[in-house]
Amino acid sequence: MPDRAEFLASIRHRTQAGRYKPTHAPDVAWTREREPREGGHIEDLPARFIAELEALGGHGERVENLTEAGEYVLALAREREAKLLVRWAVDELEELGIDAPLAETGVEVAVWRALDDFKEIAGRADIGLSTAAWAIAETGTLVLEGGPGKGRTVTLLPPTYIAVVAVKRILKTVPEAIEKYAGGGAGELPANLCFHTGPSRSGDIEMSLFVGMHGPGDVHVVLVG
Repeated sequence: MPDRAEFLASIRHRTQAGRYKPTHAPDVAWTREREPREGGHIEDLPARFIAELEALGGHGERVENLTEAGEYVLALAREREAKLLVRWAVDELEELGIDAPLAETGVEVAVWRALDDFKEIAGRADIGLSTAAWAIAETGTLVLEGGPGKGRTVTLLPPTYIAVVAVKRILKTVPEAIEKYAGGGAGELPANLCFHTGPSRSGDIEMSLFVGMHGPGDVHVVLVG
């Protein structure tokens, strides 16, 4: 076990500006009163998003259409030997048309509804499936909006989580995503708004990192278009 001096030196090293960067994203302080510094030019937003997500231990895949996105979900369910998948009740996932093919392979599909037992169902599910309001290229982050048919437990409780996101929903920076909501009144904001970046990670006092302790440890984002 490290002594006190070693422990403090480790903290100083990890928190010193510019020395500890889990992604390639710049250190940017931002408020609405001051414009953020411009980050580096990102030529290919989908490629940058996937690179950042995979640097964090996630998995990214770019496909041309919803048919290929559905095939990815189906293949992953088979690979994980899933028995139960829970998904958001949104039009985009209805268009995916994955429920019947999953059922044919023995995977039960539970569609989120406002039922008392859905936390228990999501807790038993092998895979959670949702869309995302936005994806942020420079950090590999998903912006998830809560609301009718969009239960948070779908994105938090199953050990494997999949998000299907249209390429047109990719933004460059975190400040750009914040600006989508900063100007709205209280009545215009979603009931819940979360920024999810890669698999769940938790660190203890000895700097040991655990993946998947407080959320899914297996995260997949399928970019469509």
